[in-house]
Amino acid sequence: MSRRSDLGKLEAVLLDMDGTLVDSDASVERAWSTWAGENGVAAEAVLAVAHGNPSERTVRRFFPLLDDDAVALAVRRLTALQCDDLSDVVASPGAADLLTALDRLGLPWAVVTSAGTRLAKARLAAAGVEPPMLVTIDDVRHGKPDPEGYLRAAAALGVDPAACLVVEDSEPGLAAGTAAGMTTAALRGLSGDLRLNDLGHLAHLLRRARTTPWWRDAVGYQVYLPSFGDSTGDGWGDLAGVGEHLDHLTSLGVDVLWLTPFFRSPMRDHGYDIADYSAVDPLFGGEAALAGLLAEAHRRGLRVIGDLVVNHTSDDHPWFRAAASSAIDPYRDFYIWRDPAPDGGPPNNWLSHFGGPAWTFSAATGQYYLHLFRPEQPDLNWRNPVLVQQIDEVIEHWLARGLDGFRIDTAAYLVKDADLRDNPLLPADLLAPMAGVTMDWRRQDHRYDIHQPDVHTIHERWRRVADRHDAFLVGEVYELDPAALARFVDGERLHSSFWFGLVETNWDPEQIDTMLAAAVAASPRLSWVQGNHDRRRAATRYGGGETGRRRSLALHVLMALLPGTMWFYQGEELGLGDGHVPPGHGADPLGAAQPDQSRDVARTPMPWRPGPGLGFTTGRPWLPEGGRSAADTVAAQEADPASHLNALRGLMMTRRALADLLAATDEVTKVDLGAGVTAYRRGGLWAVANLRDTPVPAVDLPAPAVFDSDDAAVSPQRPKSGPVRLAPQQALLLMRPRLRWPVVRSCARRGGV
Repeated sequence: MSRRSDLGKLEAVLLDMDGTLVDSDASVERAWSTWAGENGVAAEAVLAVAHGNPSERTVRRFFPLLDDDAVALAVRRLTALQCDDLSDVVASPGAADLLTALDRLGLPWAVVTSAGTRLAKARLAAAGVEPPMLVTIDDVRHGKPDPEGYLRAAAALGVDPAACLVVEDSEPGLAAGTAAGMTTAALRGLSGDLRLNDLGHLAHLLRRARTTPWWRDAVGYQVYLPSFGDSTGDGWGDLAGVGEHLDHLTSLGVDVLWLTPFFRSPMRDHGYDIADYSAVDPLFGGEAALAGLLAEAHRRGLRVIGDLVVNHTSDDHPWFRAAASSAIDPYRDFYIWRDPAPDGGPPNNWLSHFGGPAWTFSAATGQYYLHLFRPEQPDLNWRNPVLVQQIDEVIEHWLARGLDGFRIDTAAYLVKDADLRDNPLLPADLLAPMAGVTMDWRRQDHRYDIHQPDVHTIHERWRRVADRHDAFLVGEVYELDPAALARFVDGERLHSSFWFGLVETNWDPEQIDTMLAAAVAASPRLSWVQGNHDRRRAATRYGGGETGRRRSLALHVLMALLPGTMWFYQGEELGLGDGHVPPGHGADPLGAAQPDQSRDVARTPMPWRPGPGLGFTTGRPWLPEGGRSAADTVAAQEADPASHLNALRGLMMTRRALADLLAATDEVTKVDLGAGVTAYRRGGLWAVANLRDTPVPAVDLPAPAVFDSDDAAVSPQRPKSGPVRLAPQQALLLMRPRLRWPVVRSCARRGGV
């Protein structure tokens, strides 16, 4: 499986000019079209081969019988045409960000082009770019795809070619970089070692590669595999379907992709019942599909983490089948077995999340086995050192094959009380009114079945394994007390853990204010999340419709400032509310036990484009489409500048622009900007929001706004200053003014080679 390109070890960046560093396409097209007309050649034919090739080569292709003097004359004419027409030559999108990043990171860079020196200098000057080194066709004997120009630049910089990154937008240029033994980065949808949206994307990847640790302030995205993308038309999402939508994730600003379980499974709980930890289920595409997805994700600079589900297995797992066959089987102690109570019933009062006792009787051996979830999901015995070693090997296996870490399912459940003592019951006056299996679970004080102190030892063990691979471990720990949650990420335990305060609440601004302040104070290593595949969607919980979307966006603005990792659940970027699943059409086993707690509403297919199947599938989806409208789809929202998707993209791009300030400190303080205003400060940045349903009169901003949820025109390049009136759920990011860096500063000597 493909490993990600190690941008942290780069020593130089070598940039092609036309179409890569300089947006000169229109000028090039006009010049070649004029030349073609003068020489009686079809302009379309010339333009098809001219890009990325030296002018001399293109002339000879169309006029092979010309002598050298005639070719030189034709090239001079072309150069004159191009040098005389530079009115719309500008730096390419993201170029200023990239060159500033290279300067700050201390990375030498050069421009290597198949254009002549005169033309190259004219175009670069028109674009406002002054490279520290310029290698042109006048400096070498051969143009691209010959590697000579890139090798010459590396030698002049004193850098090993293997430590150079070539950035290109043409096949000949990429071939030249590959032939030089260099890592390649491709624009225009071409396939290099990296695939870039634009040069700003590369700037971000280079900064992140030099951030320690790499997950610090990263943006994560959860894919619920059955519902994200179906590549086969069978109605079930798969790994290749995820690969088809990676560009959507990179355009959103995602750094880390979390895949729900893809292991072999009978799918009674849609993959969270694993029958083989070492195999990719054919329903998700098998081994080749995972290899392909990892390769394509890593080419885009995306990290990919899997879902480590090791509190329990499927009852179809060979371990459990062996364990259930005999009380003396070697695998018996991989699970938790006990004799019946004196009355013949379960050994204690523990309950399953899905209703009823957490124990099922096995007639074959006369004992009960433990399952905190479904009977088909028997719990593993984490007090067995042989099991512990087996799971170590599972982790090593997948990290070696290309995963960048794991989300740890039910991370605090693994270890149980050694004596299996009964859980105490909570006083009735502490319980909110609720019926069904969820209420049964909440009646108990889960003192002995979950959250045992010994679980930290397991996490510390995994941390040592992960750190050897530079991998990331983020826990699913349903601990709403931030101080208690912080203990799971202390020292050398988990790298991060989700804080579910914003997942477990409906809209209550005062409560959210209080909870968020406590979580911010607890640890800088938390993961911030509004939703997941186990809970109703945030926009619905927060009020539904446009109100719910505005409230969710305001919280995302606050989350964007906080240290740690911020996460999106698929569809959250579209502001999706719960999908509609008609009675009798659901698939969630919890929903079968308690319909009002069904998780299906958060799992309906991702709406990519209008029409049957919503672009998710060409077949019949495994869950109903959810009643989505055309306006809910990615395609429709991409075309709407005022959409929820474009607002979040703007927020994420602003956050990227502020990366240096975010990296300066993890310290966050709550700021008093007046009644009704929620505000936090992190170094030279502020996040300010009105979470209430009434406007806040003029607020004196402590710094200019660089993002405004209600005004897409506000940006770091176009800040807004002065007092503002905050509408309900309006949110801002502020940046203290600072000295601007020049677009380019010398990283090496100037001029030709």
